[in-house]
Amino acid sequence: ADTPVIGTTNLADPAEMIRGWCLYDLGRPADAAVVIGEQLARVPPSATRTRVRYGVRQALGYAAAGEIDHACALTRDVLDAAEQVGSATVANDLRRLARVLARHPRHPLVRDLLPDLGASLRPSPH
Repeated sequence: ADTPVIGTTNLADPAEMIRGWCLYDLGRPADAAVVIGEQLARVPPSATRTRVRYGVRQALGYAAAGEIDHACALTRDVLDAAEQVGSATVANDLRRLARVLARHPRHPLVRDLLPDLGASLRPSPH
C-alpha cells in the first residue's frame, strides 16, 4: 500500500481502452466508441479526469461514425467537467470533436451544443 503506483489506477483494463482509441485511429470510429464506452462503464465515478478524457473520445467516435445525437448527448455529459479538469489533451480532443460536429450545421443538437463547446475551449480570463 505504501509503494507508488506507476501508470493508471482508474482503468480496469488499460490495454482495452487503448485498443478502443486505436480503432478510432484505424478508421473504425463506431467500434472505437463501443469499446471506450464499455471501458468507461468500469471507471469509478470519482475519476473525473479519466471519465472526461475518454468520454470526449467516445463522443468523438460516435460523431465520426455519424451518430450525431449520441455524440451530442455524451458531449453535454462531460462538458462542465472538461472545463474543470483543465487538460490540454481533453481540450485538443474537444477541438477535434467541434470540427467533426461542425460538419452538421443544420442538426438541431449540434446548433445547440457548438456555442457551449466553443466557450469551453476559450482560455479562462483568470
